[in-house]
Amino acid sequence: MRKIFFLFTFLAMLGMQVMAQRQITGTVTNADDGSTIPGVSVFAKGTTAGTVTDLNGKFTLTVPAEAKVLTFSFVGMVTQEVAIGSESVINVNLKTASTALEGVVVTALGVTREKKALGYAVQDVKGDELTKARETNVVNSLSGRVAGLQVTGASGNMGGSSRVLIRGVNSVSGNNNPLFVVDGIPFDNSDFNTVNTARGAGGYDYGNMAQDINSDDIESISVLKGGAAAALYGSRAANGVILITTKKGKMGKGKKTLGISLNSGVSFEKVAVLPNYQNLYGGGSEYDSENGFEQVDINGTTYNIPDYGTDESWGPKYNANIQYLPFWSLYDWEEIGKPTDQQLATTPWVAPENDVDSFFETGVTFTNNVALTGSDENGQFRMSYTNVSGSGYMPNSKLRRNTFNMNGSRKFSKFLEGFATANYVKSYALGRAEVGYGDNNVMQKFNQWGQRQLDMKSLEKYRNADGTMRTWNRIAWNNPAPHYSDNPYWTRYMNAPEDQRDRFFGNAGVTLTLLDWLKLTGKYNFDTYTFRAQEHVAIGSQAQTYYSEDVRQVTETNAEFLFQVDKQLNELFRLNATFGGNRMFRTTHRNYGSTQGGLVIADFYNINNSGASPLVIDNTFKKAINSLYGSASLGYKGMLFLDMTLRNDWSSTLPTDNRSYLYPSVTGSFVFSEMPALEKYEWLSFGKVRAGWAKAGNDTDPYSLFNAYDNYTNFGADIRYSVPSTLNNSALKPESTTSFEIGTELKFFNNRLGIDFTYYSNKTTDQLLAVQDPELVVISMLTKMPEK
Repeated sequence: MRKIFFLFTFLAMLGMQVMAQRQITGTVTNADDGSTIPGVSVFAKGTTAGTVTDLNGKFTLTVPAEAKVLTFSFVGMVTQEVAIGSESVINVNLKTASTALEGVVVTALGVTREKKALGYAVQDVKGDELTKARETNVVNSLSGRVAGLQVTGASGNMGGSSRVLIRGVNSVSGNNNPLFVVDGIPFDNSDFNTVNTARGAGGYDYGNMAQDINSDDIESISVLKGGAAAALYGSRAANGVILITTKKGKMGKGKKTLGISLNSGVSFEKVAVLPNYQNLYGGGSEYDSENGFEQVDINGTTYNIPDYGTDESWGPKYNANIQYLPFWSLYDWEEIGKPTDQQLATTPWVAPENDVDSFFETGVTFTNNVALTGSDENGQFRMSYTNVSGSGYMPNSKLRRNTFNMNGSRKFSKFLEGFATANYVKSYALGRAEVGYGDNNVMQKFNQWGQRQLDMKSLEKYRNADGTMRTWNRIAWNNPAPHYSDNPYWTRYMNAPEDQRDRFFGNAGVTLTLLDWLKLTGKYNFDTYTFRAQEHVAIGSQAQTYYSEDVRQVTETNAEFLFQVDKQLNELFRLNATFGGNRMFRTTHRNYGSTQGGLVIADFYNINNSGASPLVIDNTFKKAINSLYGSASLGYKGMLFLDMTLRNDWSSTLPTDNRSYLYPSVTGSFVFSEMPALEKYEWLSFGKVRAGWAKAGNDTDPYSLFNAYDNYTNFGADIRYSVPSTLNNSALKPESTTSFEIGTELKFFNNRLGIDFTYYSNKTTDQLLAVQDPELVVISMLTKMPEK
């Protein structure tokens, strides 16, 4: 009987406990557009009961009897508290927190976090800022907008390269470029400028590949500055990361939307600064005559002829009373057969009316963008087309770029969401200006090897009827061949280079919601392009004629997975964690051909039009990196934050024993302005101190471990190979960069005044350097001798 009594007592108490708990369901939506919000933290205040909303913004929570209030919080939204009362269904509309949104940034692996929670320096730039003053190279738009980021643009080069450094140089001989990531896609930012171009010895600047990113499609850019900020991206992020998020459609609740936007812009460019040219003396050198000119009798008339063959200005002093025979008058006379009864035209020996500045044009660039967006409660899409069409300040220069962008996502169920993005970029450039000390650099001729009496209008007719060149730098008055310099208009119209690029990049993936606080994303990223550049020097030019074609194909794929945890552990602690892996594979192929011994047929630009056996270079490089990585972030009361990351890479370019290297990082931050004791100081809007430590590695280029013979230009029928002057090293170790930083962020007077200060220190060890072997300075040759 006693046992039965205790049994009934236990069941009654259990029933009372069950009756003391109840289940509450509901949906959280955005007050601005009615869309549902996944990932909202729902917590019963004063208890440990909590959950997060699913992909459809719905939640189910069992709360104890003592719970009186539910708290709803989400990054970028105003936290809201709702009394439970007797309700079993509670729906909430969260409002956007305008001040909070300013502190939301995209961090590594595309995870959106509150900026106040970060223990490292991150700075973001909104896409609208990039389209106010349009640049054909979006990298230039970052100049002056991000502390610690240095952008060195190619001033005066149409579509030229822009070098980006974040916190200076880390590697002496390696790559110091930050990693570009567009919507999670590692984006190649190579440039293919030659060594001569880089050192100022002539050549063309074809620009860095990041200029394929279209500013009209950018929603925001986050710059991850330190090693701790970029540690999850591995070796390629040793110099920081530039994260680019593109625009997307916005899903709405219970309604379908369709919109279209148009955006047009025009920009102008002119030469801003030229040297101060002297206007006292003309070109050539002075002759031993009364007025300093050569005296020549032509058809019974004596003419004053300047020293056409000397490409300097040490000639006679200007004198409007002296008439001289200009170069164009001789060409006109020669073109009609040098008639003996023809008197040649002369002109006063004075400074030119149309000086060097008249050679340049006003560059005009038009940018037109049209975008179509659509959405419903389960999906969204955006399609965009942008056309950039412009001319440079140099004659016969133009740049064309067409960009197609498409992205979308779709919820197939509460557990499964798919997404995809695709971009196609086609660009073309004609007449890029040669840079440095080269025969086709007109600025070199104007500023160093020119003659000052030249009128640009007289140079516009640069070609005779028979196709030969009319140059001011004749060998002599009776020898029309060019001596040292071409006519600048001949340079621009006859020797103009061309280049084209076709690029396709994007990704596709799915996200599985395994639990309210756990999801798994898998995706495949790709980036591939073909770059083709053609250069030539036409027959009739002063320099050796040639034609070259350089074709480069670059393809990189990244297959990755990522688990994400976002869980409110209790009223005090919140955990964010990730675990993922990546497989990168990159192939670079180059096929280069150039004529040798000059061109045979005029105006026929083909490798087969070679006076001797053409030069051919054919290279293929492959590289792979396997990676595993993870992170954990623990927050306390939205005031104290601790972040830890760990990544391990295995690189194919390093020796088997040394190809694995680890990247740890740890950061912490304290938002002291959240302390109750400081709430009374209204002048302090925000205050935080942060500190971080990280270690990152870096590998090297493919095929740096073992020596191999290089094919050398054949000597007749003999095939020749050379030994490289730099020995490869089979015992290479990865570079290692250790970084430390501390900083503070302060905002005053309702965010009207702000200070963001960072002190950092970087130390790189085991640097990968090319050291020349003195015994191999003289290259030895291996020659396959013909059989006898």
